Amino acid sequence: MNRRSVCRLQRGVAAIEFAFVFMVLYLFMYGIVTFGAVLYTQQTIARAAEDGARAVLTLSSVVPSAIEGAVHESLASSLVFPTGSSASRPDRLQWLKLAPVTVTITGSTNVTVTVTYPYSANPLLPALPLASSWLPATLTGKAVVARPS
Repeated sequence: MNRRSVCRLQRGVAAIEFAFVFMVLYLFMYGIVTFGAVLYTQQTIARAAEDGARAVLTLSSVVPSAIEGAVHESLASSLVFPTGSSASRPDRLQWLKLAPVTVTITGSTNVTVTVTYPYSANPLLPALPLASSWLPATLTGKAVVARPS
């Protein structure tokens, strides 16, 4: 066989190899970005619980609506909102009030603020079918504050 016929037989092999390598690389990078989004959301939920706990210190008594408002304000200042919605702050606050973000307040002297966010229902990025079983269904943040007597 001469050189020309060998080159003709190998034409397109590099494109096929690139396609296989690119698929694996793309899935790996998308997985890293997806888990980064989960970690960002977890950190945001934890910060919102801490902001709710700080709001307890500014109140003379435990007022659940004010604490929930502080949690919603904290979440509205982050990137935790559905991808199809508007990015304006009032729209995010409205979505958070309607979304199943649960704020639980317990205690009177040692107040615990727990924020639960259903990540599987509202992911920041769409999950790949195989990776969706690895992602958490809910994310929870908890903060405890001791009210001065």
